Amino acid sequence: MLETLSIRNVAVIDQAEIPFRKGLNILSGETGAGKSIVIEAISLLLGSRATSELVRTGSDEAIVQGIFDVTDIPWIEERLEKLGLSSTGPELVIRRTIRRDGKHRVHVNGDATTLAILQELCEGLVDLCGQHEHQTLLKSAVQLELLDRTGGHLKPAAACAQAFTAWRTARRELQELQGAEAERLRRSDYLAFQIQELQEAHLQQGEDETLQREKQLLQSAESRLQAVDAIEKVLNDEESGVLNGLKTATTRLKALTLLDSATRPALEALERAFAEVEEASIGLSRYARSVDLDPERLQEVQDRLSLLADLRRKYGATLDEMLHRLEGLEQEQGNLSKLDHRLKDLETELQTLEKTLQAQAQELSHLRTRAAHTLSDSVTRELQDLKMAEAAFQVDLQRLETMDDWSPSGCDQVQFLVRTNLGEPSRPLGKVASGGELSRLMLAIRRVIADRGGIGVYLFDEIDAGMGGQTAFEVGKKLKSVAAYNQVICITHLPQVASFADHHLVVQKATHGDRTLTRVEPVSGDGRLEELARMLGGPALTRTGLENARELLTQAEQGAAAPGRGLKTGKKKAESEPRERKA
Repeated sequence: MLETLSIRNVAVIDQAEIPFRKGLNILSGETGAGKSIVIEAISLLLGSRATSELVRTGSDEAIVQGIFDVTDIPWIEERLEKLGLSSTGPELVIRRTIRRDGKHRVHVNGDATTLAILQELCEGLVDLCGQHEHQTLLKSAVQLELLDRTGGHLKPAAACAQAFTAWRTARRELQELQGAEAERLRRSDYLAFQIQELQEAHLQQGEDETLQREKQLLQSAESRLQAVDAIEKVLNDEESGVLNGLKTATTRLKALTLLDSATRPALEALERAFAEVEEASIGLSRYARSVDLDPERLQEVQDRLSLLADLRRKYGATLDEMLHRLEGLEQEQGNLSKLDHRLKDLETELQTLEKTLQAQAQELSHLRTRAAHTLSDSVTRELQDLKMAEAAFQVDLQRLETMDDWSPSGCDQVQFLVRTNLGEPSRPLGKVASGGELSRLMLAIRRVIADRGGIGVYLFDEIDAGMGGQTAFEVGKKLKSVAAYNQVICITHLPQVASFADHHLVVQKATHGDRTLTRVEPVSGDGRLEELARMLGGPALTRTGLENARELLTQAEQGAAAPGRGLKTGKKKAESEPRERKA
């Protein structure tokens, strides 16, 4: 339940701390006093988007804070943990700061968070029923959810939704794999060809550089031999060879040295030169014998280099790139092979998921069929109490046979039908019911599901618009009945409704200087009598008006004490699960 709503600098409210209690909380006040601001403030706590226009003139920021007692809402604790937010025990504190510069902030239990997380947290915390929420009742998804809440089978519905999601995901993946089967086979064949071509080449790092050097040597073998032969002639020619010349010079120098020892260094130098040249000649002869004139090997090298050049054009500019490309192709081939296995596994998995979904959807459909009869009869009785004596409410539940037409809600399609006048056929709500009738239908349905659990607060925003007299009195009685199981906050202009309040708050607007201020104050005793008298009408407060207000309170007390209607099955507490907020 909402314990306290604090509002500061929002529109015409400079500061207000509004206490709420268990049971039926009524907010009344003149038109334009600011009751809608209270609804706007609660909506902000639930995650509605804020605009800077809400900030009171002359202020930089507006603050709205709500303190909820969540003792009886066990799913809040689980959701806080799931969303990574702190828990403060039985209290949930939500704070919204709206700044004029647009830098708004959201805090939950002191933790800064985002608007999206706040919306997820508060889904189902408050059920907003108002003039602008009538149309939600016309949506099939909303009707189906109400039916599930009536039957108390939200858990089977959630399990069915989970099974549907798993089945749909697996089927979509299988269809994608099957649709790409031909392309995958073509790609697999092409990969096999490329891998085979690279593997058969037996590539080795640095091989191309080695082959290029070998090719250069093989191609130059003949010219190298010719060069060696020419050098050897220069060195070894019998008449003009270098060695013979050095030998002759050495012999003569030896004779000279015998005559003059001063020439010995020159002799030693010639002897060393002769030895060096002779060694060079021997080395060249050895080199000439090692030169291989092998045209066959040259052809092999050229063919190998040609193959590498061809592979280079296809798979990479260097051998390293080609080897890396081979690894990538082999990995892709392995992935395609895994997809083939995944395709077979998916086919088996999908069969299992399909059987599970069918079983859960069919069981849920059986539960809904029983709940449809209960909801139809119960709402019809409630409408009769709300002065729609000839009305008949019917839940039309149709089973969709083709799984392609199923949804996370299962295999059922629901439509709420109503007959407002005797002798007329039942038709969809949107084609028959007026705004006032839709309001009473919303109230009747919530009266029926009031003891189903899971909702923290029911918020009714002038749901009694367009009503009056005895109908308004019955609306108040129904609201009081709903408040027996849930906290109810209701904004109303009707004294008949306000007379049933457990806690009455008055929204008043006043002028102070050149500013307009709005105050929200609880009233009781004489103050409440005076507010009811004002709501009953008249230009001034009179003794007759007060007596009428006192009589209205007496009638309300007697009406509230009368037994109310509910589900045929009694006030059985159902699953404490959140219900999607209709906003």
